[in-house]
Formats: sequence, C-alpha cells, structure tokens
Amino acid sequence: MLGAVLSLVANALAVVIVARLLPEETRWASWTAVGVFALIVGLLNALLRPLVRVLTAPITCLTLGLFSIVINGAMFWLAAQFDLGVEATFLGAIVTALVAGVLSGLFGFLVRDDDR
Repeated sequence: MLGAVLSLVANALAVVIVARLLPEETRWASWTAVGVFALIVGLLNALLRPLVRVLTAPITCLTLGLFSIVINGAMFWLAAQFDLGVEATFLGAIVTALVAGVLSGLFGFLVRDDDR
C-alpha cells in the first residue's frame, strides 16, 4: 500500500518538476488536476502496461530494456490525452516518466525496510 502511495506522489511530483523545467513540453492547471492525473497514470500502469510489455517484449529485449522508457512515457502521454488539466507532448511524457522513475526509486530507498 505504501508503495502505491509513493508511486502516486512520485508521478505527481514528476509532472510539477518537468513542467517547471520544460514548460513548453508539460503543463498543469491545478494541484487537483495533477492528483487526478497521477491516479490515471497509476490505473494505466496497473491495467494496460502489463499487456503492452508482453506485446513489446521482443523489441524490449533487442534494446536491452531501454524500450521500457518509451512504454512508461506512452502511459504518461496516454493519461495526458484525457482532458484533466495536465498537458504533455510525447517528449514531455517521456521526460516526466524518467523523473517519476527516479523519484520512485529515491522514495523507495528512503522508506526501505531494514528488517529484510
């Protein structure tokens, strides 16, 4: 449960950070829009991404896993296509997905359980 919450927070923060750094690629209207966007990305990642990963497994293997960045960016771009108050170009979505991955890894490191 904590992992899902941290993932949503990472997605939301990634949108805000990338919008500050690349305003021509990613824009957001309100904090509510960013929160709903993060929920939509979470749903897409839970429901659609596993199917897409299976279908694109050969190209992911050929690129030594780097195509997964494009898949993550596609999930962010697809979520941005809903009129939620967050807009992103495909490049902005890929950068946002990269930032979200870094933030998610950082949050996971900071909150890790030392008993394992």
